[in-house]
Amino acid sequence: MLEEIYIKNFILIEEQRLYFTAGLNVLTGETGAGKSIIIDALGLLLGERTKNDYIRDEDKKAVIEAVFDLQSSHETQVFLTQQGLCDADYQDLVISREFFPNGRSAARINGRNVNLHVLKALGTLLVDTQMQNDRYAFLQSSNYLGYVDGFSPPPDELLDTVAALFTRIKEAERQLADFETGQQMKNQKLDFLNYQIKEIEACDLKEGEEEELTDLRERIRNAQRLMEASHSMLTCLYSSEQTASAYDQISSALNIALNTSEDRFFQNLTEPLENIIYTLEDMARQISSYKDNLDFEPGLLDKVEERLYVIDKLKNKYGSTIHEILVFLDNARHEREELLHSEERQEEIRAELTKAQEQYRESAARLTALRQNSAVRLEERIRQELIGLNMPHTRFKVEIREKTQPGPRGLDEVEFLFSPNPGEELRPVTRIASGGEISRLILALKIALAAVYKVPTLIFDEIDAGLGGTSLSAMAQKIALLSTEHQVILVTHSPQLASYAQQHLLIDKYVENERSYTCIQALDHEARVKELARMLDGENYSELTLKHARELLESKT
Repeated sequence: MLEEIYIKNFILIEEQRLYFTAGLNVLTGETGAGKSIIIDALGLLLGERTKNDYIRDEDKKAVIEAVFDLQSSHETQVFLTQQGLCDADYQDLVISREFFPNGRSAARINGRNVNLHVLKALGTLLVDTQMQNDRYAFLQSSNYLGYVDGFSPPPDELLDTVAALFTRIKEAERQLADFETGQQMKNQKLDFLNYQIKEIEACDLKEGEEEELTDLRERIRNAQRLMEASHSMLTCLYSSEQTASAYDQISSALNIALNTSEDRFFQNLTEPLENIIYTLEDMARQISSYKDNLDFEPGLLDKVEERLYVIDKLKNKYGSTIHEILVFLDNARHEREELLHSEERQEEIRAELTKAQEQYRESAARLTALRQNSAVRLEERIRQELIGLNMPHTRFKVEIREKTQPGPRGLDEVEFLFSPNPGEELRPVTRIASGGEISRLILALKIALAAVYKVPTLIFDEIDAGLGGTSLSAMAQKIALLSTEHQVILVTHSPQLASYAQQHLLIDKYVENERSYTCIQALDHEARVKELARMLDGENYSELTLKHARELLESKT
């Protein structure tokens, strides 16, 4: 729930810190005093976009900061943990926004910078705001299915199954559409693939072939120089007619070591010298073999050049290396096989689609049956709440209809039908209900969903507008009841509603040095009596009004 909010340099507020309690918190004051400023500040804090006229002193930044207690908000803790914004056992949440004169703003959660998308997603888990101009938004028919499911949630497994089957159906339909529209392209594609495959296969490429050919080409081009180098190296290392080779020199050294092997030092040199001789013999064999292979047949260089030219042509078309060309070949063969067997695949997809559609209809029908039962129970609950809100003759119906097109949440769409007076036919709520009737219907819905509605803080901005007498008293009692399940923050002009509050905040506006200021203060018992008297009878209230206000307040304690 919301514990406190700090506001600085915002519209008419210079600097103010407000504390909220569990239960019902009411904000009252004269019209124009600035009650909506608090609601605006909370809206910005929870992701709404700023306007340039929010900053009071344009030489300074505006600051809004709030602290929320997360002990009873598991979903919020999970969301914050997934976003890396707090630990799972974190109890407090601090949200802040700063607005600068140049139009820039900054948002932070627990000191970490976040974007408005994250802030808005978090806001839906923390606060539900019902503004006067949001009444029809709350009662948009696109929301009704969520209300029915929220009242008596279907099993998650069934919802997941319906969504997965819908996805499978759409994918199968997309694949079939691709097949049907691509028949001509299929034939063209097959011809092209056959050409590509034939061209690559004709070359009979081998991994590593290009490197070997490049090395061979360089050896052929430099054969004379390599032959001379091989001969010179072989002469130095193993066989020389003019001077002693390295092999001869080491052999002589080995003989000396063998002849003096009675000495341990020379004895230890024998094995290393033998190893050097073996190495020289092996190197001589390798050099001799390499030298013999430098005798290339005539025309070999032309053949190598031609082969490398063919490989380069394929590289320009199908990949930068032979490996990439061979991968392209495998993919082309696979694609050709798919095209050649596309009719078989089409039949398979049609069979898969028919099966998925049958499974979808079966699962969706189960979902519809659960929702119809939930709708009946929700109707009865709303009817009871409306009776308690002084609307005993109102008829309310939750109508489950089958949609023309399936969707990820099933085949159902919901309409709320309403008849405020006996003898009138049921019609969609927003086409027949008055403002006061809509206010009470919204309240009835929120009370009905209170036990399963997981948003901890509910805000109502003058939901009582247009009501009076018995209807207003009934609404006051219902809001008081709702505040036992949720923290409720209520902007109101009604003394009946205000008298139920656990905390009463007075919004007052005054002028000083030709500037307007809004200040908010929490009222004690006697101050509440006076504010209720003002709300009952205006600024010039009488002792009788004071007595009435005191009785009104004390009757709730």
